[in-house]
Amino acid sequence: MSLAVRHPLDRDGEILEVAGVAPSSFVDGPGNRYVLFLQGCNFDCPACHNPTTIGRCDGCGVCIDVCALEALTLPVTGTVLFHPDRCDSCGDCLRVCPTDADPTIRPLPVDEVVSDIAVHAPFVSGVTVSGGEPTLQLDGLIRLFSRLRDDPGLAHLERLVDTNGSLDRDGWERLLKVIDGAMVDLKAASPERHRRLTGHDIEPVIESLRLLAERNKLTEVRLLVIEGETDDETELLAWAGIVRSVDPSVPVRLMPFRRQGTRPLARRWHDTTPEAIARARTVLAAAGLRNVR
Repeated sequence: MSLAVRHPLDRDGEILEVAGVAPSSFVDGPGNRYVLFLQGCNFDCPACHNPTTIGRCDGCGVCIDVCALEALTLPVTGTVLFHPDRCDSCGDCLRVCPTDADPTIRPLPVDEVVSDIAVHAPFVSGVTVSGGEPTLQLDGLIRLFSRLRDDPGLAHLERLVDTNGSLDRDGWERLLKVIDGAMVDLKAASPERHRRLTGHDIEPVIESLRLLAERNKLTEVRLLVIEGETDDETELLAWAGIVRSVDPSVPVRLMPFRRQGTRPLARRWHDTTPEAIARARTVLAAAGLRNVR
């Protein structure tokens, strides 16, 4: 059974917990893309660049106590309600949240998201849904992509999901019917390091890579290059072995680690240098990967 989260007000996947929107992005898939960031992640990565998208509000109310402008309230639904007209973006609520959640997220009806995408459709080539881990909101995600696919004015937009690869086969079988592809973040190659950097086993991710490659839906595999963690030759060769066993021609993207915005442990690490990226690319290319970016 797939892990899934649903907003307390949602009944049938009609509401998405939206952490943010980038109406124009050139780094979340090919071309210029509309990017939707969903709240909630089942991985616990210290290097996460969107750490406030990891948790989900549990209604504890700690953030309300520190909000001097009363931009946050706690109605009977048990989920904090955000009043953007009162907010000055001070960030105090984010700093005190014990679950790494963002109380300013917006529970949006899928139809409202589709309407916003339609406004930007003339200027973008596709839609990417990221997070957090978007597949945790699987019902709403499928509903969103289905409506984009079935709308004559939006069907031309390429539909991608940016995922940690933890979704099980049953979930993928449902999702594959409505997406054009998936970009998978392979956080590490060795089982021990993957568990240390994510809190989860690597085997489900590898199974997802294989399934996506078999169905010609593996758009890109991404590696976050962290100096001293994922950039040593042994790790890179193991990473190359996984990708090569799946599809040696799949596009591979090396992502430089940046400390800014990450969690406390990761702030001790160094920003990845261009030289480290170049070395990693050389190792992966020599190991038989044909399309390293």
